[in-house]
Amino acid sequence: MKKNFSIAILIFLLLLINISCHHNRLKTNEKELAKEILVQEKTKHEAEKTAQEMESSETKNRSLGSFQKKEIRSVDKQRPPVKIDIMGTLNNTRKLRLSDVASSIRYVKLQTPPDTTLIFDNFFYRDDLMSTIRSDGEEIIFQGLFGITRFNMQGKYQETIWKNERGIKVMGQGAAWMPQSFFGVMPNNPVSILNGNIFYTFTDGNTGTTQYMRYKPGSTIDISVQSQKEVPGLGSAPGDTLSISGMQRLELFDWIYGISSDTWAGINSKTTAGETGSLLVTYNSIGDTICQFTDFDRIVNFSHGSYRSHAKLTSYYFNELVTIKPEYNDTVFRLIPPNRLLPVYVIDFGEYKVNYMDGLNPDFDLSEKYMLYSLHESNNHLFIRFTKNHDGPTNRKKKVVKFYNAIFFKKEGKLFHHPGYTLAPEGLTNDLDGGIPFWPEFITPQGEMMKLVSGRVFKDYVNSEDFKKSTVSKENKQKQISMASGLRPTDMVVVIVK
Repeated sequence: MKKNFSIAILIFLLLLINISCHHNRLKTNEKELAKEILVQEKTKHEAEKTAQEMESSETKNRSLGSFQKKEIRSVDKQRPPVKIDIMGTLNNTRKLRLSDVASSIRYVKLQTPPDTTLIFDNFFYRDDLMSTIRSDGEEIIFQGLFGITRFNMQGKYQETIWKNERGIKVMGQGAAWMPQSFFGVMPNNPVSILNGNIFYTFTDGNTGTTQYMRYKPGSTIDISVQSQKEVPGLGSAPGDTLSISGMQRLELFDWIYGISSDTWAGINSKTTAGETGSLLVTYNSIGDTICQFTDFDRIVNFSHGSYRSHAKLTSYYFNELVTIKPEYNDTVFRLIPPNRLLPVYVIDFGEYKVNYMDGLNPDFDLSEKYMLYSLHESNNHLFIRFTKNHDGPTNRKKKVVKFYNAIFFKKEGKLFHHPGYTLAPEGLTNDLDGGIPFWPEFITPQGEMMKLVSGRVFKDYVNSEDFKKSTVSKENKQKQISMASGLRPTDMVVVIVK
């Protein structure tokens, strides 16, 4: 099965070459919702207190070796999870605009680093880039095909954390990499950042070894530094090694997150979870297992020779707490360190939901099914994007997958759907300054929403009929045209909205 999944990664990326220019009323108690908002800080405080107690206990027991706690997934009876009824509210529509959720917007162009390949995106010509950004509000981390680069909040280059130099093949506008020969940081496994620490996964495909790393950026800036030409050894990966996974270990995490000063969490790939049964594992700083959380949607008895690429697990920080929604599962959980997954939302598709095994089965018809595409959370809103039918290169090309945007207003306890659907992911109309449509790709702890766009996309928009026909002021139109004229097609711009 692992071999099939590795091959599938290559096949899936090769298929990306053919993608066209683009990839009833709520059953919610408003009083309970308001209460949930008010106690967010309390939840965070409880998590910090638990982590401190855990750290003290760890110190006492470290000489005894590893220890493990039993997972807790019980619902908080005073704060039950908020049910968001997607299908029952489809007629609850509003022409959503960016001003409904934000009041300011700014643009940060990332300075081109000495090694220009570091922020080059093979798909710069389309809106849904392969590269990703993460930020703690103090710095911006850019992760692309060729490595990880750090910038300050004004877009000034700070340092190259790592450059990928082995196991990547670029073919025209497409790119592929095979885990067996890859050496570096996988582009499709985004880093995470907590309290200035960057957590990432470092892979050596030749030896089958993976290191889980924590890196604290230095304070020095040297823009003249040149990337290394030789391929360094495994031990040269920057930062502290939290754990090393070899051929015999079954934890092959796709995502890792810091959860306190001395604890971290890894989220298993689906193939690994199918073998081990664990969705999420928490560890202390010396690699002892604290708690294993069960995956209740495992791949079991899958008899088909091929499979359909599945939706990705949703994961992000909210109030410094790791938040996840497993693939095709209804429930959004918060990780309360070190051993509790607290249900906080239920994203309900009712009878139109997809279970994991059906989603994986290429013979199962998903044309009338709905599934979550992405989820982002701020203090006041949940940004919910979902699809009808499975999103994939073939379905996009055939125009048989439909994309929907909806926003849940947490304080009011109401979900509003943007009218209609699109044939590719599209953002909200930007009525703040008339710029490109916006939908968040990442939200900082300070509540700033971010989206990464290329100069090509920026230029295409100001030359579009939508822009020319927009009702924004002449002054704002001219500002957009001026910004676009100063960009190269491959430049990277972070749009920041608050």
